Amino acid sequence: MILGKCPYCKANVLAIKSTANGKKVTLYTCENAKKEYDESEQFVFTSDSTCTFRVYSNVFLRWNKRSFSKYEMKKLLEDEQVIVRLHGRRGTSEYFKYVIADKEYGVSILWDEEVPKSVEEHS
Repeated sequence: MILGKCPYCKANVLAIKSTANGKKVTLYTCENAKKEYDESEQFVFTSDSTCTFRVYSNVFLRWNKRSFSKYEMKKLLEDEQVIVRLHGRRGTSEYFKYVIADKEYGVSILWDEEVPKSVEEHS
């Protein structure tokens, strides 16, 4: 499933069902970001990869967000940012943060940017 254009090379970003650490996840990847296992069993980019954009749907698990949805990824690719709902340690408190594409990590949370209350209500 094509979700949009890569923020770096403008190729298609695909949603691919995958398994990571024994859990079923969705991998959002640029069609030019190919990986394979090398001889030391490390998962590395292939020699013909020309991009590195890859994000797993469980990227925000540490903030008690089970999944970064296809809709959220699509919005990120269209608008260059998306608002996500994160939860406190015990899952009781919730807060909203902007997320942007990040060359090194796939996506990054803008911790210092406050999401206005009026915008939160429409997310």
